[in-house]
Amino acid sequence: MSLALLNESESGHAPGLVGAWRGEGGGRVRPIAPQDLDTALADGSGWVWLHVDLVDQRMHGWLTGRCALPIAARAVLDGHDESLVLGHEAGTTHGVVVDLEQDMGRVTTVVGRLHFALTDRLLVTARRHPLAAVDRVRRSFSEGFAPATAYELFEGIVAAFCKNTNLRLKEASGLLDTIEDRIVTERLSDERRSLKEVRRLAVSLHRPVAGMVALFDEEDREGWMLSETAHAVLRRLSLRLERLDREIVTVNDRARLLQEEMAAELADESNRSLRAMAIMSALLLPGTLVVGVFGMNTAGLPFSHGDSGFGWAVALGIAATGLFYWLLRRAGISLRF
Repeated sequence: MSLALLNESESGHAPGLVGAWRGEGGGRVRPIAPQDLDTALADGSGWVWLHVDLVDQRMHGWLTGRCALPIAARAVLDGHDESLVLGHEAGTTHGVVVDLEQDMGRVTTVVGRLHFALTDRLLVTARRHPLAAVDRVRRSFSEGFAPATAYELFEGIVAAFCKNTNLRLKEASGLLDTIEDRIVTERLSDERRSLKEVRRLAVSLHRPVAGMVALFDEEDREGWMLSETAHAVLRRLSLRLERLDREIVTVNDRARLLQEEMAAELADESNRSLRAMAIMSALLLPGTLVVGVFGMNTAGLPFSHGDSGFGWAVALGIAATGLFYWLLRRAGISLRF
């Protein structure tokens, strides 16, 4: 965003405006200064993208005066309802989709909301927190990304969300690979915290993405007066979101299975430890009994006179332990642990 745009926004000429861009012929996308917005919106060539901040309450009045949007679209851009929705009215597609929030230039796993109103040549998006996909598309303009229509621009934003989500899923899959290697090679450590983080990520993504899949279902768009380009874009988005949701479900199922396998391995390890303690305690019982007998302060104890009493007592304890061990083996009890 240019310095002029920042200065105009701060001076109140474009309250709540985060950025504005215009797609022109020849594959060029350039930022629009606030003082040039009316001219860009009135021009019938190319497309215009306005990205606004829902936190600034002055934005609603300013946007209403600049863009002729239907009532339902203006209600969506008010930002009062964060529910996922997709609708169409008076040639304008409007709704709320999801995107990953961005913190200090870093993509987080927090799922935010992107409100939008869309026609073939106008895209208005609104958010409360910085969003990763919007920033990724904005930066891609300098790399040559130049969509022909506003619908293709919107497709680029949703596609950027899918790419960012895929990166998070690849990181989660790599962590699952490491955990699985430790399980199968018997180098088990307690990775339950990591597995819970993976499952939390998958669950937090599955719910909104599954909601978006339902939103972009082609059957719900019957009767919408859309251009062929718009129909094609929404159809591609529907297929792409379905693939993304399947990947999320796959990661979630894999994490759940590893959780169950790890729980079984940890339970087995705990049982082996308890078995070892039980066997050791059982083998020490005969010797403990001998020590207890010779520790009684009563008259008539054997080996109480002479210098060889201690040796006989130790030998008796060892013999009793050996006899007990032989009896356990004869009884068929496994002493391996």
